[in-house]
Amino acid sequence: MAAGDAFTLVPEAVVTLEPEYNTVESQTESMKKEHYEISSTPVERYRLIFEALTDSERDTLLDHFKDQSGGYYAFSWQSVPNYIGSGANITGRWVKGSLTMNPLNPYWKCSIEFEKEN
Repeated sequence: MAAGDAFTLVPEAVVTLEPEYNTVESQTESMKKEHYEISSTPVERYRLIFEALTDSERDTLLDHFKDQSGGYYAFSWQSVPNYIGSGANITGRWVKGSLTMNPLNPYWKCSIEFEKEN
């Protein structure tokens, strides 16, 4: 694998997460909060859940994460038809700090968050 390579593992479940709106909050001298909208288009995020990966599949997930330098490089993912956009090809990035890998002998329960590129 290399930076930008498509992600091909198929998760058992995909959870749609709360959209993230690009706003900035600041305080004035009078302690009043001001909110500024940077973009009106929210960032769509999804949690991909893998219930029982083999060691080899777990390594594939980890290698892909490493090859993308975490969330640095964008890549394509063919979404699962039942979950997002009828199986649309989506470009996005991994979300920093979202990868979890729990051993369940002889398998691995893993999850990771994917952020759709606008």
